[in-house]
Amino acid sequence: MTKESISESTIQVNTRSKRGHVGLRVESVACANSDCRELSINVQFGDVALQRSTTGTYLQMQLDRFERALLPEARLVTLPTDVPEEIAITYREAVLVAEVSGRASAAMARRCLQGIVRDFFNIPNNKRGNLGAELSYVRSSIDPELWEAIQAVRGVGDIGAHMDQNVDHIIDITHDEAKLLIGLIETLFKEWYEARGTRRTATAALRELLGDKRDQQKQAKKNATQDSPEVSDSEDSLTTE
Repeated sequence: MTKESISESTIQVNTRSKRGHVGLRVESVACANSDCRELSINVQFGDVALQRSTTGTYLQMQLDRFERALLPEARLVTLPTDVPEEIAITYREAVLVAEVSGRASAAMARRCLQGIVRDFFNIPNNKRGNLGAELSYVRSSIDPELWEAIQAVRGVGDIGAHMDQNVDHIIDITHDEAKLLIGLIETLFKEWYEARGTRRTATAALRELLGDKRDQQKQAKKNATQDSPEVSDSEDSLTTE
């Protein structure tokens, strides 16, 4: 990334509000790849102060109160092609809402997890219902370390999905915590769907290779039969005598 591809600017907003001297710091980055050249814009809001230097005065962000990515709309990973559309939509919603509501994002991550488990392991309809029961049904097929992380997503997601059961004591989930849950969902896409796709591609290539080699073997045998010298009738009679 070159210096020319990054720009920064800080502006002060209305100082008459009760928030005092606050402002926005905008950072924009243009992808240095000539085939991409995509624009990313990040905005920070916080306290600003006037600073002096040998070249003049400038505004500087003193305390970052919150930060938002404007472009791209969300940092979504590219999903394997065999991920069902409904799961892809739920994943996107979990990412988009994370900055606004950690609890809502956690609930969407939990819903995404349940969709993944049902689809990837082809959970039969008579075993579907409670996510915990569905996970127990396929526990033997899940890596132990991954199992622990999945249980964390389910547990935290339950807080977001069943907030009405905790009306007397609201448990907050920050957007950073929600992103941890989303990270696990992205790991499942990679370790389950992407790995399965890689195996299928490799198996198909090996199957094709085996077919080609068998065809070559058959052709070689056929050529050997055609090229072998035929025994004449006179030679047969001499051999018999």
